Amino acid sequence: MKLFFDILFLTDYELQIIQADFGTDTTKETYNLLFKNWVHEKRHITSVFPISASETEGSFIWDEEQFYFKRLNAPDKTFYYLLLRQDYTEDLFRNALDLVNDGVQIYDQSGHALFFNRASRKISQIPSTLDVNGRHLLDLFAIDEDISTTLTALRNRAPVVNRVDNFRTTDGVLVSSANTSHPIKHGNQIIGAVTFEQTSEIVKAYKEKMQKIEKALQSFQPASSPTRFSGYTFEHVVGHGEALQRAIIIARKIAPQESSVLLVGETGTGKEVFAQSIHRCSSRKDKKFVALNCAAIPESLIESLLFGTQKGSFTGSENRTGYFEEAEGGTLFLDEMNSMSLAMQSKILRSLQERSFRRVGGQKDIKMNVRIISSCNKDPFQCIKDNELRRDLFYRLSTVMIELPPLRKHKEDLEELTNYHLSSTAFQYVHGLSEVSSEVMDIFHAYDWPGNVRELFHVLDYAQNVVDGPLILPEHLPSYLLKQSPREKPDSTRASIDFQDTSLQNLMDDYEHKLILKALEHFGYNITKTADALGLRRQSLQYRIHKYGIVI
Repeated sequence: MKLFFDILFLTDYELQIIQADFGTDTTKETYNLLFKNWVHEKRHITSVFPISASETEGSFIWDEEQFYFKRLNAPDKTFYYLLLRQDYTEDLFRNALDLVNDGVQIYDQSGHALFFNRASRKISQIPSTLDVNGRHLLDLFAIDEDISTTLTALRNRAPVVNRVDNFRTTDGVLVSSANTSHPIKHGNQIIGAVTFEQTSEIVKAYKEKMQKIEKALQSFQPASSPTRFSGYTFEHVVGHGEALQRAIIIARKIAPQESSVLLVGETGTGKEVFAQSIHRCSSRKDKKFVALNCAAIPESLIESLLFGTQKGSFTGSENRTGYFEEAEGGTLFLDEMNSMSLAMQSKILRSLQERSFRRVGGQKDIKMNVRIISSCNKDPFQCIKDNELRRDLFYRLSTVMIELPPLRKHKEDLEELTNYHLSSTAFQYVHGLSEVSSEVMDIFHAYDWPGNVRELFHVLDYAQNVVDGPLILPEHLPSYLLKQSPREKPDSTRASIDFQDTSLQNLMDDYEHKLILKALEHFGYNITKTADALGLRRQSLQYRIHKYGIVI
């Protein structure tokens, strides 16, 4: 006998297995266990979930998520399984409140504790191992019921603000704090109270912090003017390396011309900076610069985005201008052109040859006067060989081809790039302009920067967020940089292993981090393509990106 079932989706956090019964069919094919193929398919329960037929309730981990299950019997001898996915909302709130500097205590309507954050436990010297949940306030603290801030707020159904409480903990320690308590209502009913505690140490720390913030806002207010960024120019290209300067010289020479330009460079080398700079040094600088990231747009949308749509051409369609019309008289930048399908490349080629196009569903040819700047994040000749780029389109777009060097080939510009980014973003941080220690620069020079200048700027942004002084030290860098061996290139398919780290989980996390980073770089930081290539759900990949602090 085998148990088969169907699955019905109820909510994001709840599934219900219906039509569960015993059958004798032993000839059913093995079903794909992927979640997306489950609906309306019957399969053996143990082939999907680690549940024994004898278990009536319990929990299990499936597809990296925690589930709770309970079997419900029905009168007709069938039974149902109720599955509840673990909800992390409570953990989210708890961890968030632990980051608050004030002590935070939450009680129910009777004065029984529900939650104390980390700061509150420190104030009252309550050990982390002691579970306060369900304990009454008067059992936790030696305090008179009539003068308790929290109990007064609950009794009077009104806030009590900044009242000083002197109390003793259960260990007899005298504690003084300024407390504010607010009753929490659901409709007209009091359901609990939240109390905020402040000691003299907390107030002192707040004063110092506020002074720093006030000073930072006053000092950097001119730098943070809300003026609109008008675009990149060649002055934004930082570095004096030979390869980079050669690219700048060529770009400046051809900028005033009308020739099509193909920029070739890895992801993060500054292709859009060059494209905008060329546009702003051309005779079209007073017209629009329009950019389309071909790798980030689904194939089904690219045609309508480029050519526009005609009302009535398909359900819900409207008269909308496309990028070709929007860029009329100006410049259209097709970023990572090699990511576009050959069929779409063919349509673009025809439009460029005829200097006209039609909207999707339209019957009228529209003349166009647009300069095309395009880019490839791989060798275009290899793309042609791999059937990723049409040869005739390549020759149409590459009247002038400019190669942008990866950062690993002009590391002599690391100091200049670092100082430029830190100075241009200093106004965003309270501590102002930071400097980089010599140890950090040694790490930078030893690293090969597979993400190029974009990765360098992301690393500096990370450091600026965690540094607590004017000097960036190695401990302020992302962990993967510190684990990177200088003798092993980061783009190797084999991840370096630090055997001084005795934790298997840490080693596996480090390896997974490097592989995901390499995959993201390969697919131009396109989440969908990367997830498909790794065999992950999009949500699972995003979880790992947040887990490892990868900035996109």
